[in-house]
Amino acid sequence: MTVTAGRLCHNIAVIIYVDVLIFINTVLNYAVLATADALLKRRCMLRRLLVGALIGALFSLTVFLDIDGGIILFLIRVLSSAIITAVTFGFKEYIKTALMTLCVSLLYCGGLILFWQIFKPPDMLIINDIPYFRIDPLLMLGLTAVIYLILLICVRLFRERIKTTIVPLCFSVNGKEYSCIGKIDTACDLTEPFSRAPVIIADSTVFTLSDSIPARIIPYTTVSGSSYLRAVPAQKVTIDKKPAQLPVYIAAAPELNTNFHAIINSEIIR
Repeated sequence: MTVTAGRLCHNIAVIIYVDVLIFINTVLNYAVLATADALLKRRCMLRRLLVGALIGALFSLTVFLDIDGGIILFLIRVLSSAIITAVTFGFKEYIKTALMTLCVSLLYCGGLILFWQIFKPPDMLIINDIPYFRIDPLLMLGLTAVIYLILLICVRLFRERIKTTIVPLCFSVNGKEYSCIGKIDTACDLTEPFSRAPVIIADSTVFTLSDSIPARIIPYTTVSGSSYLRAVPAQKVTIDKKPAQLPVYIAAAPELNTNFHAIINSEIIR
């Protein structure tokens, strides 16, 4: 059932639909969290992003509070950002993650307020720094998706590019150590589908997996067609003598027939 509430904005009484308010802010909060996740290279699980977005949307109910002080609104935003960060990303590198989430949130909010002040769209309201759009929610979802895709393209185009490099690689799987020469490949974006953890492809001269070992299925597509690899999580990964942040999956592949024996997803060392 749709719940409505009256609100006085610029001396004009407006009707705010609570379900639309929460839906819109869930979409916007998901975009904020996904952007922070991409910038931090945290590869957060989808369900945690969705839960964090929904919790953030619940804070949008502050539109019904009679708050005029900018400091109070800022403190509410800091508090909501702190809670959402803990729920979504956990407490690892919490300060860094919380600051990034807060900054991205403020940028989104600032951009919306700037758009609102310049163009004064009749179907858009900003109350207590909370956006509300009197438009079709499906249209709102589509617009947000387009903006998010544009943002991802910009991040990919302008982020620092890592040159393809041949480096020593060491990793540990099920208590056994492996070492070889690997190639850091910027064209390799293979990830484990559920955790979104990056994948290192090691050829059969270095690493093999028997059919009796439980493994994740990693689908991939090349110019010659589609197939899959079997992969397991590594307990330790060292690239060019530097430890990599886990989780990282190691996939077993046929012999590469090159002067290196592993292909390394460049996201691991960014």
